[in-house]
Amino acid sequence: MNRKVWTALTLMALMAGFLSAQSADEEYLKAMQLSDNCQKVKALEAYIAKYAGQGTTYENWAYVYYCLTPCPTKNAQKAAEAGEKALTMSGIDAQNKMALLATIPALYHSVGQTDKATAAARKLIDFGKASSDAKVGAQLQAGGYVMIGQFAEKAGDYGVAAENYITAYGLFKDPSISKVLNGLAASLYKSGKFADAEKVFRQFYAADKGPESAALLGQTLYKQDKVEEALAVYKEAYARKRTPALAQNIAIILNSQVKANPAKTTEAINANIEAALLNPPQQKNFLGQAQNLFVGQDKELAASSAKIEEHSKAIEELTKSYNAKVDGKSEDELSDSDKRVLKKIEDNIQMEQQAIDRIQAGQKSVLDKFSALVAQVRSKLGK
Repeated sequence: MNRKVWTALTLMALMAGFLSAQSADEEYLKAMQLSDNCQKVKALEAYIAKYAGQGTTYENWAYVYYCLTPCPTKNAQKAAEAGEKALTMSGIDAQNKMALLATIPALYHSVGQTDKATAAARKLIDFGKASSDAKVGAQLQAGGYVMIGQFAEKAGDYGVAAENYITAYGLFKDPSISKVLNGLAASLYKSGKFADAEKVFRQFYAADKGPESAALLGQTLYKQDKVEEALAVYKEAYARKRTPALAQNIAIILNSQVKANPAKTTEAINANIEAALLNPPQQKNFLGQAQNLFVGQDKELAASSAKIEEHSKAIEELTKSYNAKVDGKSEDELSDSDKRVLKKIEDNIQMEQQAIDRIQAGQKSVLDKFSALVAQVRSKLGK
């Protein structure tokens, strides 16, 4: 074969390769332009089936977006495997790697591949550990542990679930993680597994010592009628950090105990005031409870409203008697005896009114003291 023929064949082969690569690129770009996600997934799946392993320009991205594009009819097993394939290929940026690592576990779990789902979640944890950004790294690790916990919880392995949730919360104290822990608590309560819940949340509180873990442990103890122990946990956590929820729980328990144990009255009054100041929507209720307890410390004053009512009724009856004596009579028509009786009635009415005034003055004095106590607690709380 002469040189010209060889050169022509070589150029034809190169041109065929170029045209093939161009065709593959066009197919990928056309797939990515589809607005319907399920159509896009279908087109990417066809692209992968046709060009896998041929080193086309967009092969790595085809795997990425086949995995990440949401579509309810997508084959989750294939999508997870595509994501894992993408992670082995070059040219994938860190943001998409994170997205893949966060998506693959759920895809495997959706098709019952729990072991693979857990292993994939651990890859997310490892990626987080290697991150140069401490906050992002902690968040990624926490995300991995939460997923492992969720897989375990769905399998009924509450101990493993709790262990992973607690680890996640220790790494990244986010409300979404405490919400997951609350969900676990609800599951355990619903199934009546209070002892299991107590074990879980003792472990959480021992590791965390924060208001969230205290609230969960305290609630678990309370549901088992371990009221004093629940109160002790709430108080311990509240001493470290005053939160509305802890203040409310302490006040509620003390309110239920004070009748049987009057020695706790002063403590209950202060607890109610703090709960009121830290929980604005509940302020009226808690302040009302605190005021009732404060006034109730004086037995005579506690009965003051009833006494005022008694004196008011006496005034009403005396007034009726007075009116009956003067009804239809002028001053000149009243006898000396009538005038003496009327004077006696007037004196009695005055005495009853003075009694009311004294009681009300006593009430005001006590309420002023209560207002001063509220101001003192407000100052302590910085409210």
